[in-house]
Amino acid sequence: MNTRNEDDGAVYVGALIFSMIVNMFNGFAELSLTIARLPVFYKHRDLLFHPAWTFTVPSVLLGIPISILESCIWMAITYYTIGFAPEASRFF
Repeated sequence: MNTRNEDDGAVYVGALIFSMIVNMFNGFAELSLTIARLPVFYKHRDLLFHPAWTFTVPSVLLGIPISILESCIWMAITYYTIGFAPEASRFF
């Protein structure tokens, strides 16, 4: 990325603000799903069906591939589209 004048700095600051906003609100889509599952979690916990960690481990393990995919998409958007690293060969 060029660092010659104030316009290049404005692009960089805009990209930082954009990334901050996206990362702040990234988990809100899953928040409603988590809240909807809370009554089931509390019922199973109170009736001693199984330990609490067995309810949370599958959701954490299923979230790992989604997080990797989101990271790859985020890298492609920021590095190559904004212009931080215009050539993909610089990444490899």
